[in-house]
Amino acid sequence: MKKITLIIGAVFLLAVVLFYNFGGLDVYLLNKMNRSALPEKYKNYQYIDSTQSITFGHHEIKLMWESYSGIQHFISLEGHVIIVTNEIPKDRNQKEIEDDGAVGSTRFYMDYHFYKLDKDGNIIDRYTYKSTRDNWNELLFGDFIVNYNKKYYKTWIKDGDTLRKPMIVQNEDLKWSEDEQIRQFQNIVEKADDYLRDHDGDSECTTYYMNGKWYQLFTNTKLSKGIYSRANPGYNNSLFGEGRFEKKELEPHRYPNIMPVYFQRKEVDKFTSSASGGAISTTSKSWNGDLYCQLLIKGDTLKFKKAMSFNENFPTEKFYNTKGEDIRKLKAELEKKYAPYLYFSDKNLNFQLFTTRENKLYLIKPIQ
Repeated sequence: MKKITLIIGAVFLLAVVLFYNFGGLDVYLLNKMNRSALPEKYKNYQYIDSTQSITFGHHEIKLMWESYSGIQHFISLEGHVIIVTNEIPKDRNQKEIEDDGAVGSTRFYMDYHFYKLDKDGNIIDRYTYKSTRDNWNELLFGDFIVNYNKKYYKTWIKDGDTLRKPMIVQNEDLKWSEDEQIRQFQNIVEKADDYLRDHDGDSECTTYYMNGKWYQLFTNTKLSKGIYSRANPGYNNSLFGEGRFEKKELEPHRYPNIMPVYFQRKEVDKFTSSASGGAISTTSKSWNGDLYCQLLIKGDTLKFKKAMSFNENFPTEKFYNTKGEDIRKLKAELEKKYAPYLYFSDKNLNFQLFTTRENKLYLIKPIQ
């Protein structure tokens, strides 16, 4: 009888362990035990996703742009802030649009909106480029809009002109000698303001700007060891310094005027990742909640919150195990891993840029 009792007890214990780990009992108990109430001093923090202006002290913040993919921005030589957003077209053949979205990750049919801002954050000019499958590569290159494939450029950033201007094309028929090609390429490396190498079938195309003119050089010979193509500037413009291809470093004093002050746990959930090739699926938990932050500008404080989720697995387990005001101790690591907020200011501008997501952009201005 005693043996049977021990066997039943062992089976029951095993069932409890299995149910705890795989049946959701752990999640249920964690959520039941999560009874932390939000302290009173954080109850006036607000989400800032609304398109309505939010006033704090003598400043206001407003969500100005939303985009299908990451918003680009940079300051032109004329001192204007250039903003670039994109969206899925609403005024074109919807069948083409749907088919376009079904073929891989590249979307050819897109509307790109370019905005030019003065020093006070006012939009003083705008331009829309409607890309298609036949003409989809109009990109930023310094103070120009350049289309490498169609061999033209536009000077809208400099002077508001949206007319296509042809590049000077060199050696497109690949009849230059090897010495001529190498000589010209070395000249580009030494003297061009900027250049970009790209493969074009069996040849290479180098687009470059020199002496106030745009060129394209075609080559089919080995040019030079150790000189590689640069990251395409058309996809990597950010005043926040958050380039998509850049490695983030730990910067403890990156945003001295922004502080995460509290993390309010709301709910824990469990996620199982499917495995392929015979590998074992993995299961992990995440705490979902709100990150409470303060942004200080000239004596005024914006108190805002945003949804955050922290997973229990390495390397984010320290955030998963942190709650309440302890999140303050992880400020630099939080910014490196999650970039929960991005901020830009310049002494020559009477406004600031701010975001909590790369496809949204806020303007902060003093109230007039």
